[in-house]
Amino acid sequence: MWYGQRRSGSSRGFSLPEILVGITLMLMITFPLLPALKASAVKTISYFDYMRAHVRTSRTKAILKSPVFYCGLGMPVSPSKYKRSFGSQKFDPFRWEGPIGVCKGPSGLDKSELRISYSRKGSTKAADAVESNLDEARFMLHKFPEPNELGESFSDNSPDIRNWVFFPSSVPPATPFCVTGLSGKEITVRNSMDASFSICRGDRVHHLRALRVYVLNDCLYTKDFRSPGDQPRVPGIMDIRFDVDVPKKTVAVYILARGDKLYDSPQEISGKEKWPEEYIGYWIERGSRYRLFASKTVWHLPNLKEYELLCE
Repeated sequence: MWYGQRRSGSSRGFSLPEILVGITLMLMITFPLLPALKASAVKTISYFDYMRAHVRTSRTKAILKSPVFYCGLGMPVSPSKYKRSFGSQKFDPFRWEGPIGVCKGPSGLDKSELRISYSRKGSTKAADAVESNLDEARFMLHKFPEPNELGESFSDNSPDIRNWVFFPSSVPPATPFCVTGLSGKEITVRNSMDASFSICRGDRVHHLRALRVYVLNDCLYTKDFRSPGDQPRVPGIMDIRFDVDVPKKTVAVYILARGDKLYDSPQEISGKEKWPEEYIGYWIERGSRYRLFASKTVWHLPNLKEYELLCE
């Protein structure tokens, strides 16, 4: 290194023959690798498609998991008793054919909408044991309910889903209660079965929840009856179907999720053998330029129990 001075000399570049030889060698080495590189790129895209579909399927299952587990907790199973226990109201979900059922959804496909009623634990519980010779009782809670757990106004047969509660220890079992009054920690409830009842001390209040679940225009939607409107939840879900077996207490959920890459021609459906022909046949015939991934999950309904009301 020469400080303050400039080195003299000339820099020699590559000659044309050397450049041509270098390019030729590079092509000779690279050309055999092109099929492998192309196959690797295809595998990578396919893997990312699978992962996106897997995430969408997992998100859908996560939405359904809790409602399925608590489905029917505190409710009669048979359609007639279910409707009667909620006062024979003409509003959803009180007029449904039981805690769980399927129907043709907005997509127009068979068994593409799930209707499910379930219970969620509340923040408060009975401070004392309750024994009532009537269908109504007033008793104390151990604390005031959390905001929005109950409705803002009360009636003997409230259409507000927030005003219907359950106590797992109640006798007779599977008896929904309508909250008819609340003053401080003192609550008044009644049932629509004209039944006397008892509740154990310390039994936690469970609140009625209900969902409609369906797919429309490449997106999973839910309708939560404690919130206004239908909510888009998981984009990229092409189809969902349900098979409910009440005697066996199971629900089979079929989910068809897509990847993100749009191909030039219809793609094969992965896992199509898991679906019944009457469900997957529609998509095989229609075809899709997205890669589709079909899955099947069977869940047990542990809280779907048909109790005989002791008052009958």
